Amino acid sequence: MTAVPRVTVGVPVHDGERYLEAALAALQAQDYDDFAVVVADNASTDATGEIARAVAGADPRFTYVRHPRNVGGAHNSNWLLERARSPLFAWAYHDDVRDPAWLRRSVEVLDAAGEEAVCAVPRVVLVDAGGREVGEHGDGDPDLASGLTSTAPHRRLGAVLRRMVGQVQFGVVRTAVLRAVGGVTVSTAGEMVLPAALAMRGRLPVVPERGLLGIRQHPERHGGDRASEAAWVDPDRPRTLFPYSRSTSLLLRAVAAAPLDPAERARCAATVLGRWTVPGWRTIAGDVARLPWDAGLVRSGR
Repeated sequence: MTAVPRVTVGVPVHDGERYLEAALAALQAQDYDDFAVVVADNASTDATGEIARAVAGADPRFTYVRHPRNVGGAHNSNWLLERARSPLFAWAYHDDVRDPAWLRRSVEVLDAAGEEAVCAVPRVVLVDAGGREVGEHGDGDPDLASGLTSTAPHRRLGAVLRRMVGQVQFGVVRTAVLRAVGGVTVSTAGEMVLPAALAMRGRLPVVPERGLLGIRQHPERHGGDRASEAAWVDPDRPRTLFPYSRSTSLLLRAVAAAPLDPAERARCAATVLGRWTVPGWRTIAGDVARLPWDAGLVRSGR
C-alpha cells in the first residue's frame, strides 16, 4: 500500500458489535490492495471499540478513532470524508456485507468510465440478520444503467429519483466531488440528496456484477421508523417537524448548488418536481397527520 492510498473506506459506527466484526473481515478480504480503512466510533457503549481496536492492531491498513460523544451518524460520516486524503472514497456501514471483489471492481469500472464519471454504483442484494439473501434492488436492467450514464444531468437525476437509486451513496466516489456536494445531508428525508447531487455532477456507471454489496435488513437498522432515522441523523434533535416533506426543498437546494447552465438547471428543477414531489405527495399528508407526535404533543403514534 502506498503512503496515500488510492481509496479510503470510512466506517461510521455506533453500538455495532453484532455485525462489525464481519463487516471489517469483509474489508480485510478485499482482493484490491491500495486502500485504507478508518473506523470512526460514535461513542459506542458496547464492544464496538474492542472489536475495531483488535483489527487495527493486527492490520496496518486499519485505523480506529473514537468520538467522546455521539455526534450522529450523518456528522460522523462527514467527519470521515473530511479527513480522507485519497482521490477516491467510500463509506462502508458496519452492518453491510461486501464481496471480496467489491472494491476492485468498483475502481475498475470508475477508471474505465473516465474522468466524467464521479461514482461507481454497486448493485445491491438485501440480506437478513444472518446474512441470507432475502431480496434485491431492481438495479440490473439496461434502461437504468443508460439513464445513470447519460450525458444530460437532468436525465441522470431523473433516473436516480424515479428508481430511488440510494445505493449511489454506497459506491466508490471521487473524493473531491463528494466534498463539493457536501457529503451526507444532515437532515431527515435527505437520503436521496447525495445521490441526486452526484448525478448532476457526472455520470454514475453501474458495476455490473450482482451481489457485491449486501444491505442487511434487521430490527436495529437505523431508518426503520421516523424516530430512529432522526436519531441517526442528529441525536440532539430527535424530533423534526415535517421531516419528509422537506425533501423537495433539499433537492431543489442541490439543484441550485450544482454547476449547471440556466437551461439545464431549470430542467433539473422540473425533474425534481415531476419525478419526486408530485409522485410523493402522500409524504406531505403523512407529515401533517404525524404532526402531533413530531411536535411532542403526544408520546406515541400508535
